[in-house]
Amino acid sequence: MLEQIRQNVRNPYIQAMLGLVILVFIFFFGWSMRSQQPNYVAKVNGDTIDYRSYQNAYNSLVKLYQDAYKQDLTPERIRQLGLGRRALDQLIDQVLLLQEADRRDLEVTDEQLAAAIQGVAVFQENGRFNKDRYLQILSANRLTPLEYEQSRKRELLLQAVEQAIRSKVELTEDEVEQEYRDRNTKADLDYVVFLPGTFEPDVAVTDGALAEYYDAEQERFRTQEKRSARYLLVGPEPFMADEPVTDQEVQDEYNWRASEFAVPEAVRARHLLLEVPEDATPEQEKAVRERIEKIREQILGGADFAELARKLSDDPGTRDKGGDLGFFERGRMVPAFEAAAFALEPGQVSEPVKTRFGYHLIQVEQHRPASQKSLDEVRDQLVRDIQRRKALEDAYSAADNLLMDLEDGKATWDDLAGEYEVKTTPLAPKDAPIEGVEKAGAFRDVLFSLSPDQPGQLLETPAGTYLLAVAEVKEAAVPPLDEVRDQVAARFRQAEARRLAGDRARAFAEKAVARGWDEAVSEAGLPVKRTGPFPRKGGAVPGIGWAPAIKEVVFGLEKGAPAPEPFEVSGAYYAVRLADKVEADLAGLDAEREKIRAELLPRKQAEAFQAYLKKLRDKADIEINEDLLL
Repeated sequence: MLEQIRQNVRNPYIQAMLGLVILVFIFFFGWSMRSQQPNYVAKVNGDTIDYRSYQNAYNSLVKLYQDAYKQDLTPERIRQLGLGRRALDQLIDQVLLLQEADRRDLEVTDEQLAAAIQGVAVFQENGRFNKDRYLQILSANRLTPLEYEQSRKRELLLQAVEQAIRSKVELTEDEVEQEYRDRNTKADLDYVVFLPGTFEPDVAVTDGALAEYYDAEQERFRTQEKRSARYLLVGPEPFMADEPVTDQEVQDEYNWRASEFAVPEAVRARHLLLEVPEDATPEQEKAVRERIEKIREQILGGADFAELARKLSDDPGTRDKGGDLGFFERGRMVPAFEAAAFALEPGQVSEPVKTRFGYHLIQVEQHRPASQKSLDEVRDQLVRDIQRRKALEDAYSAADNLLMDLEDGKATWDDLAGEYEVKTTPLAPKDAPIEGVEKAGAFRDVLFSLSPDQPGQLLETPAGTYLLAVAEVKEAAVPPLDEVRDQVAARFRQAEARRLAGDRARAFAEKAVARGWDEAVSEAGLPVKRTGPFPRKGGAVPGIGWAPAIKEVVFGLEKGAPAPEPFEVSGAYYAVRLADKVEADLAGLDAEREKIRAELLPRKQAEAFQAYLKKLRDKADIEINEDLLL
């Protein structure tokens, strides 16, 4: 009975994972406007979001973050990131946008839908849509064409309503000019830095001061609970040989993973680069252009491209290889270079191509069209993968049987040690890594979720199934001061040094305002540093770091004036004065106008879209079932 319950819990996860790889976005857009269940997670202006749709969106969001972090996300980290609420917020936003699309009478035509589906690379063969392949992939993912097309249509409708909102946004000339001023108005600062470390020798560490500090801060020194695990691993290897694989299983696996075996279009090319300095004059650039044209004439006259690249190219990465770049796909090179390379036939040499690096000559040696590896080419790999997946299932069942024996009292961990390699991890707190196990984060979470008297718990990993239990627990506690005196003294010294640095910086700033910067500097006996010019817009303050608060203040100061308060940046305190300010030269505005417009408009559109969405939320009647949130 216990094994049946566990299998029922596992099966939905396995089934969900099968559909997750190719059509992830369905989970973002595949919610139902009419709940088929009595329970709902939220109502938005009367339209319901059911639990299944919410769970799918949550699972997809977790997977995206796992891909981004390149490791397992612990439940604690998931809670810290608020992924349960974020998933629901995404769905609520989508409901609101679809309601807005309905209010605006927006729709997606059959022609638009067909074009979008036919443009999906995984449904194509040799660059063209293949209906049989389309149906096979949907079938392998347990989707009907109607389900997929409805989901895709919703996605396109969401894009349409977002574009409709964004398209109403315009930039004024005043906004463009202000952006230009912010980018080109520059300040230059004098500054004095007060580093807490330099004040540590001035800190008096007495027994009384230390005891008082520890009484107030003792929770910061509380030791974490520590645990060790007793565990064994049931791997798939003993079961591999007993796993038959049918031709239909191989075909289904191939359909499901079709995109994995797509071979993108690529070219193999050489190039010869002549650099053009960033500050080159038109005459200098013209000279480089004329030189590379003469080199091209030599190549067209029979000279060896590779040999000339070895002698003349300014690209140190490829020069010794005769300019050989190997195979590269679209999207790997800068646009102008890529466009020229993919337009050439094998053996052809391009006209000079200008990029930010300089002028290139490109010779294509091979042009590999997009293709798809056939089933026969990958059959052995697929068979091995299917066998391993089945063997992992068998390994889970075997580990599950061991756990039931422990639960039923038919076996002890000492008994299991006679058949399996039972290991014990060192005592460690919850935030410490556990070495030597797969999915270490998940392993640690299971260990710290177990009751010490539980016989064990299972954890599935790519290496097999772990059976683990708590071996030892060391409870969290606040240690006596004598046990952590050195640690407390170090923290006390740092805290006092920070306070002294801040006090000294504030006193300096007050003196600089009241009696002048030079007198304050003279009395402080500290070196004055200069940042060099920096713009109001973007970037860090040279020599200081990322400090938006400094920029907010200093651009409003008069030349020579000190800031009335110091600024804390990365633990240090900075007293500053405006040494110089250079206003933007509006003569350069016309040359930058279109570039600024191209950069600023999308940003303003994005901000307007988010503001519109917030307005929809503020006006909406939203009811959330907090009990169902993950």
